[in-house]
Amino acid sequence: MDKVDAIAASGLVSSATLAALVSMLRRRHLISEQEEREIYEHALMLLEMQQGHAPEIAEVYAAARGVIEDQLR
Repeated sequence: MDKVDAIAASGLVSSATLAALVSMLRRRHLISEQEEREIYEHALMLLEMQQGHAPEIAEVYAAARGVIEDQLR
């Protein structure tokens, strides 16, 4: 697996794990709907901040953002 594929896989795993964790916390009423939204919004902000450091893998960041943005809809 080349570097870009490894980074892409890692990013997708992290995004999926975050989505599953937040979803479980929400289902168990441990966080409010607003708190859930804030978590995803903060995750998007972190991705946008990191993206500037690695423009060569912008597509990977776009895919990760897409996973998180899906949770906000």
